[in-house]
Amino acid sequence: MKKKYDNRAAGFTSFEIIAAILVIAIIGGIAIARLTSPSDYTVAAEAEIVKSNIRYAQFRALSDADTSFGVNGATWGIAFSANSYTLQRNGSTATINFPGDDSATRNLPAGITVSASASPLTFDVWGSPGASNITVTVTDGVSPQTVVVTQNTGFIP
Repeated sequence: MKKKYDNRAAGFTSFEIIAAILVIAIIGGIAIARLTSPSDYTVAAEAEIVKSNIRYAQFRALSDADTSFGVNGATWGIAFSANSYTLQRNGSTATINFPGDDSATRNLPAGITVSASASPLTFDVWGSPGASNITVTVTDGVSPQTVVVTQNTGFIP
């Protein structure tokens, strides 16, 4: 008795290959979308803007100093709320706008919040925030960015 042999060649069908490529493409697309989330860039960009605006408030405090060292009739700082912050002079909203903005208040994009360990963050005539570090956190709830204003010196890395 003769055995019947199967004439089909071993291997994958073109349908199986296309299905496998499609699954790999979908998984790769999802992975790339997660790795390049625009909200990460938005948080980092806003943290840099916050840092720049803190430096501006410090600059204004240094600029208001008069010739007798340590005497300054005005204090400059920034008051933080959940989704905005405001440049202040003597505890009130400043009449000067943030650089590049048309207001003394910066409203953050939707979903981004800011908080500080001291609000308002104020600077003295020497540009110092006081005897303790001030931490400002910008976040979208997933990827926080922290800005630290160093005690006594006002250094902002």
